[in-house]
Amino acid sequence: MLRERLNRRTLLKVAGGALLASVVDLRQPGAQASAMTRTAWVERGVFPTSGQYQSAVFTTEGQYNSVEVGWFADVPAGSRLDFAVRTSVDGTTWSEWVDLHTDHHLHPLEGRRTYAAPLLTEPSTHLQYRVDIVPNALGEAPILHEVEIAAVDTSAPAQLLATPQLIDGWIIPRAGWGADESLRFKDGEEIWPPRYAPIEKVILHHTVTQNRPPDPAAAIRSIYYYHAVTLGWGDIGYNFLVDWEGRVYEGRYGGGGVIGGHALQYNRGSIGIAVLGNFQQTAVPQAALDAIVRLIREHAGNVDPGGWSFFVDRDNVPNIAGHRDVLSTECPGSEFYARLPEIRGWLKGTGPIYAPQSADARGRLVSVTVTPKTTYVGMPIRVDAVVENVGSTPLYGQEPADGFTYVEGQDFQNAGFPKIAGRFRVGIDYTGNNGLPNPFRWGSPRPIAPGEQATITGYFRLATTGTKTITASLVQEFVRYHEENAFPQEITIEPPPTDAVPRSPNADMVYVDVTGHNVPRIFWDYWERNGGLMRFGYPLTEPFYEPSPVDGKTLLVQYFERARFEHHPELAGTPYEVLLGLLGREITAGREHEAPFRPLANATPGPDRDFFPETGHTLAYGFRDYWYRNGGLPIFGYPISEEFQELSRTDGEMHTVQYFERARFEWHPDKRGTPYEFLLGHLGREILIARGWLKGAY
Repeated sequence: MLRERLNRRTLLKVAGGALLASVVDLRQPGAQASAMTRTAWVERGVFPTSGQYQSAVFTTEGQYNSVEVGWFADVPAGSRLDFAVRTSVDGTTWSEWVDLHTDHHLHPLEGRRTYAAPLLTEPSTHLQYRVDIVPNALGEAPILHEVEIAAVDTSAPAQLLATPQLIDGWIIPRAGWGADESLRFKDGEEIWPPRYAPIEKVILHHTVTQNRPPDPAAAIRSIYYYHAVTLGWGDIGYNFLVDWEGRVYEGRYGGGGVIGGHALQYNRGSIGIAVLGNFQQTAVPQAALDAIVRLIREHAGNVDPGGWSFFVDRDNVPNIAGHRDVLSTECPGSEFYARLPEIRGWLKGTGPIYAPQSADARGRLVSVTVTPKTTYVGMPIRVDAVVENVGSTPLYGQEPADGFTYVEGQDFQNAGFPKIAGRFRVGIDYTGNNGLPNPFRWGSPRPIAPGEQATITGYFRLATTGTKTITASLVQEFVRYHEENAFPQEITIEPPPTDAVPRSPNADMVYVDVTGHNVPRIFWDYWERNGGLMRFGYPLTEPFYEPSPVDGKTLLVQYFERARFEHHPELAGTPYEVLLGLLGREITAGREHEAPFRPLANATPGPDRDFFPETGHTLAYGFRDYWYRNGGLPIFGYPISEEFQELSRTDGEMHTVQYFERARFEWHPDKRGTPYEFLLGHLGREILIARGWLKGAY
């Protein structure tokens, strides 16, 4: 039975942020108990908006041999967080910095950290991480909210490293790599009881851990701990693992046909085989490939290695598949994925077996529309491509599907959508692209039947100004172009409308010389009637048109320091012709997992506290008084968080804040008793900072 012992929990202040340190021992009962110790530190509120952050040195009480790093962040398309770790046995002599690789086996879920694959190390007592916060071509940088780094001791005591009988005379069982079976239980209950299903598919993976690990059993124990304890699964997810020498290890507990946890939604009916290492750019050892072939023959002999069929919710999935064949991931790495046709052929006794390529798999582009023709740097540009199947067999697409947005500098590969052999996608190229041809690619989410047409819609955002020629192609991945550089059309990208401009001669414009912007009379009248400078701040842009984040309709908008004004001509003559954008919701999108944003299950209203069941949040004391005095629901919307402390991107200071649908309230106790004690946050400015149109405070 798994028992947890929390033996240290300390809250420290670090450079204006918080550092939470904890040590957890996970141990079996009894005199011969083994212990796996995880020491974790969490940092918040210490990260810059760009550049490099290097943590303090963390020290453990005992030795560790595995490092885990996880984080919460908002990462705009095309931007990156590059993590690295170094370790030391004495705090003086350090290893080289080792780059970490995101664990792409985890499908992104709301409220869950992103993790790097565990890093196996020599026994050490000191560790440190650094992170490079890299903006995209538009200047939009990730916002890093929290990082957890953990030092894990997964060393296996002698009583676990038994010399058991090999499975089928050659597969190393769980006891052989030191599996601590107590990790599968909590409070006497098995966390993940075995379930079984007939095997229809074999899905191949790489673990994204170090190549050629000197101690494969230790590497597997680190993955086991990461899956079973850190992620809370209760066991390792892979059915089998293979090392560089071709040794095969039993993974998931339960024997033949047990359902693993290696490909979200596609675990039932498949077995997952993972090779230890990272094979994005490194060749897979032949010994490992030979072991995979033998393993499939003996444990999935009913599967036709040359077959393709419907699986779960996908058409045309190969029976011997890579992880990327069922989910959007680079796994099992490009080098490994390229060897799958050979694996199928070795199993079948033929040459390499590729995706079925009928001579009648033919498509054409009927039309391609790119809109708008003139826009600003960083604004979304829409592509609508009509594809027709002119062959006699279905055309199968691949991710990303409709609606995905690329950013200049991105391509389908680094966006996480590598090629899948034989699949069809629409590709877009543009003047000035020096990377992969047709870097922006989208596929149909469903097969296109012979004679049928389908519209594929995608978006992209460009960072460089000027007139660009846009062309479209229809690509059958790894096979051929069915159309190339078709439907050329020009678009113009202008600088963002944030620079000061001269006064407009238009009598319906009001010029604000403080920021050098013209305000349409209809916006100016709303500004004056509803609080003016104190409520909304100065204009930061010229009026311009942009799609509404709510319904996609193109609206005339203008950004002010604290708000976005929107003109709704369909509501002319009503009080709602001018509305405020939902900036509070937009700027906090993706933070629903954080404690202040989680709706309250039970809240008791009182004389100084209101509860809003519409959003599940309360409003109390000074913020409550300010909300009611200054316009309430029509101006600010409902509360979407509780009060909490936050570092402002506008002034770089910590404030007590509360978010509303259209605003953020800030408490400034140093101005107590003045009209400036409660202020509205500069959400308009922060949206433009996040877009790369303005500079932030830090």
